[in-house]
This record gives sequence, structure tokens and C-alpha cells, in this order.
Amino acid sequence: MALLRDDRGMTLIEVMIAITILVVGILALMNTVTTGYLDVAFSGGESTATAAARQLFEQLKNQPFNPGPASGSDTPSLGVTRSWTIAPVGATTSPNALARITLTVTWPTGSGTTQSTTFETLRAQCSGNC
Repeated sequence: MALLRDDRGMTLIEVMIAITILVVGILALMNTVTTGYLDVAFSGGESTATAAARQLFEQLKNQPFNPGPASGSDTPSLGVTRSWTIAPVGATTSPNALARITLTVTWPTGSGTTQSTTFETLRAQCSGNC
């Protein structure tokens, strides 16, 4: 019966192993939380940039086909900048002309750097009632 009962408690090595396992688990959890926060911050900035790009694309598409200027930049909100160019595509001519609109949006990230993305679309010249 005496062999089945061990009242001595835990050894120092068992305690050290348990602490090591806990520390590794806590560090992994902290890394996950940090990565998740950065992903959310990046996604928020990317959503803002996409909304700013869509808004400008709508403005540029609703102008007359030969709008001026053919390039430009602006700041729609704090830290967000947009720059665009409008260029003819190939040897297309009126009334079937095509133009390529290229838009680059830059926004700040949570880590103090900036991120940018580029959007492109084509615009066809409209003849008659459009």
C-alpha cells in the first residue's frame, strides 16, 4: 500500500517543464493576437483605399471622354493619397476610342509605413445617347 501513495509532491524539474510549456503557449497566443491586430489594421486601410478608388473611378468615368487633366493626384482623407493617369489605348479612334484609367492609392499602415495598391479600368467613348 505504501507504494501506491506518493505524498512527496512535484519535483523541481516537473515544475520547470510545466512553466516552459505555459510560457510557450502564452507566447504563441501573444503572437497570434499581434498578427490579428495588424491584419485588421491593414484590411481597414485597404477598404478605405478601395472606397476612395471606386469614388474617383466614378468621377472620371462620368466626365466627358476627353477630360482634362490626363493625370493628377489628390488627398480624399487624412493620409490617403490618390494619383491617376488617363491614356489612350492603342490606335483606337473616335467614335470607338478607348482610354485606360490607372489609379494608385496610398494609405498609412498601423506600423508607421505606407501601403499602396494600383487599380486599372478601361473606358470606351460613347457616341449618341449613352
